[in-house]
Amino acid sequence: MNPTFKHFFKGDCTNITKPSPMETCIDHTCTINLNILKQCGFYQIFDPNSKKIFGWNVYRISFIALTVITQCLIGFGNCGFLFELEDTTDNIDLFLIIFSNSYFCLTEWKVVILIINRKKFLELLDVTDLIFLKSKQCRKNIKILCKHRIRALQLTNLYFKFCIFVIIEWIIFPIMINSFIAHKTENRRLENVVNRRYPVDVNTYNKYYILFYVFEIIIGVKTVYLVLMVDILLLSIGWAIVIQYEVLAEAFKNIGYNENLQKDHDHDVDDYKYFKSILFDQQQLDSKVKLYFPIVKPIVLMHVAINSVLFIMLSNSFLMVFLSTESFTYKIVNLFKIGTGILYICLQLFLYCHLFDNINLKRKSVNLGIYSCNWTKMDLKFKKLLLLTMQINDANYITIKASTKTIVNLPIFANVLMTSYNIVSVMVKTMSKYRKT
Repeated sequence: MNPTFKHFFKGDCTNITKPSPMETCIDHTCTINLNILKQCGFYQIFDPNSKKIFGWNVYRISFIALTVITQCLIGFGNCGFLFELEDTTDNIDLFLIIFSNSYFCLTEWKVVILIINRKKFLELLDVTDLIFLKSKQCRKNIKILCKHRIRALQLTNLYFKFCIFVIIEWIIFPIMINSFIAHKTENRRLENVVNRRYPVDVNTYNKYYILFYVFEIIIGVKTVYLVLMVDILLLSIGWAIVIQYEVLAEAFKNIGYNENLQKDHDHDVDDYKYFKSILFDQQQLDSKVKLYFPIVKPIVLMHVAINSVLFIMLSNSFLMVFLSTESFTYKIVNLFKIGTGILYICLQLFLYCHLFDNINLKRKSVNLGIYSCNWTKMDLKFKKLLLLTMQINDANYITIKASTKTIVNLPIFANVLMTSYNIVSVMVKTMSKYRKT
């Protein structure tokens, strides 16, 4: 184990040293889970030092090639809607196809934006460094960053395992249904991961089922892979920004309360110097946020919009399966399959809404930290600087808005849940009336 890394488990972060200029983004000095990103080959897509062939990034070329192949498979899987086939697609399968296609397009949209802004994102990784804030007062609170790092790694590992569980579940369930349910009619296709509408007849589809099953596994694994990597990258950078603001607020709050300095006649001069050094750190962090928000905004807005619709759609699919007249085994397996999909979308939407809600709150807490310092015992010059700093912080306050008045935060998540509940309630009442008639 690296000697520097041992300090995280002992709760001692005072001996952390800054890596050399050649060592950018070292695992043990970073609050982001670079280990997963590097092992899965996603970090190398953006790294200018990755392996190259004829000047082209090998990982980036591989990603583009795999994306083209996957897109062709999706296009082939949707061609069946252009032809009149002997069997029909029910609403549940149609919703699942729309869900899969939309989710794939969403992930591709995210990665394209990240690749376009890859240089800026490499710059943003600086904010995940444990010693990004240089002032002495911020360094005193580095234990906050160490605790956050451990918590962030645990959360990303849990999220990674949950996503792997979901995709494995979706891959296994078709085999379970095909094994336990005997198809009474020859006009029914074998169950697949998403049951795409391939432009072949039922007999041909069932005969070459393994091939179509592999197609859908490739699409599903590629989609979940991209979702995982992008989420780990974006969320980890956002969490790092949140905790850096927390460290700043704590550093501002402690100004003027150092007893050793208060015994000195020049403590006002020292506090003034300390305040300016923390203020310089805040300017550096604000510049990173101004770099982060414009890149993330199109990603987050599209993500929230599509996930909100998909959440409502899958909720309706869950209800349809629950009220269907299929066999008990078919209903249980599909309810569990769609239920985990709903849970996954719900978790992902919550994480993004909670992140930006938290960023907004932590940025506001900086002014509270400034106001909480011992400014009443300072001279007029310090008080004017403090007031000006708070005014500038209010003026530079930026948020990600879905509209002119709607901010991406937890209330949006609550609205999505409420809307879904209302729609499902109306459907239940409508179906109950239809059955009675």
